[in-house]
Amino acid sequence: MSRKITVLLGSPRRNGNSETLAVSFIEGAAKAGYKAEMIRTNGLKIGGCIDCRRCWTNRTHCFLNDDMKEVYASIDASDVITFVAPLYFYSWPAQIKPVWDRLLPYFSPNSRMDVSGRSTVLIATAGDNDDRCFDGLKKSFELACNYAKWKIAGELLVHGVHEANAVSSREEILKQAFEMGENLKSQ
Repeated sequence: MSRKITVLLGSPRRNGNSETLAVSFIEGAAKAGYKAEMIRTNGLKIGGCIDCRRCWTNRTHCFLNDDMKEVYASIDASDVITFVAPLYFYSWPAQIKPVWDRLLPYFSPNSRMDVSGRSTVLIATAGDNDDRCFDGLKKSFELACNYAKWKIAGELLVHGVHEANAVSSREEILKQAFEMGENLKSQ
């Protein structure tokens, strides 16, 4: 039986460093028997959470009727949720941040979907040359995963890759992404 991964790509740049790593990760995961769905959050119409606490009142995850429905459906069916993004000002880019904020229906008292115990992966890129640049993003990811009771199955944080195709020439990094996907078979 094939297992499923949702890959949430939060980059505005097509075929950039983040996406290149996501593709390598997906290839490794496919070798481990996973089927991946990559969702580009850039261009989706996802409004911010308004904290109305009306989760599940209309028999759907969220009262807001927007493209987040696609994300919810994919997460519901996934064993692994992967967040892939470039680092923007030491945190999540706007293209993926609303997804995080709109996970509230899973933790609502009347939630109809239990996503606790799922595995998560973080893949992030940055032009900054100091690996400490990821400290804020990493902390946000860890705290959110802890709250959600998600198991962190891997993190790949690549700094010093600002140019559009910088990661393409770094075979060791592409291999790490591939192996991280491939190693999911032990999850």
